[in-house]
Amino acid sequence: MKTTPFLIVALCVLCACASAPKIDYYTLGMESSGRVDVGPNLSVERLSTTQALGRSQIMVLASPTRIDYYATDHWAGSVGELVQQKLAAEFGPPIDGRKTLIVSGKVLACEQVDRPGGSDARVKLKIVVRDAEVPRYQPPLLEKLYSSTRSVSGPNPGSVVEEMSRCVEEIAAEIAADVSSL
Repeated sequence: MKTTPFLIVALCVLCACASAPKIDYYTLGMESSGRVDVGPNLSVERLSTTQALGRSQIMVLASPTRIDYYATDHWAGSVGELVQQKLAAEFGPPIDGRKTLIVSGKVLACEQVDRPGGSDARVKLKIVVRDAEVPRYQPPLLEKLYSSTRSVSGPNPGSVVEEMSRCVEEIAAEIAADVSSL
């Protein structure tokens, strides 16, 4: 009789584990696109995020006033960290003898945007560029809002994340072009 409660509890635990959904994890493509031509070295600091992007699930802007999240599709790290790593991959390693600029900022959007007839991937960054040798209280060399939106072939998280990677690549090329004219 003493083993009956134990067996019931063990059976309940096994049933709960068997019904748990499979979680899929995603990251931005960390390989360089090779499209970015940078004059000075660009060192990317970790980017902050909005509160809505602070969750591990991939965000979906379901309507102009409603957000949802994929239930079983999560980021492999924080969105700010992943965008930082992708930008760093695009800018490449530092080259000796070149001036170094610091890139920082905030991820304002990294999401799927549902629209009639399909979905888009959207990334929006507020970027600040400073000279590494100038104190932080000095005005930045550049402060600009960058945004990229790409149509998604299918409303599934894998396609959305692939297009988000391309969005960050486009933004990195724009940042590099802006910095080269400073």
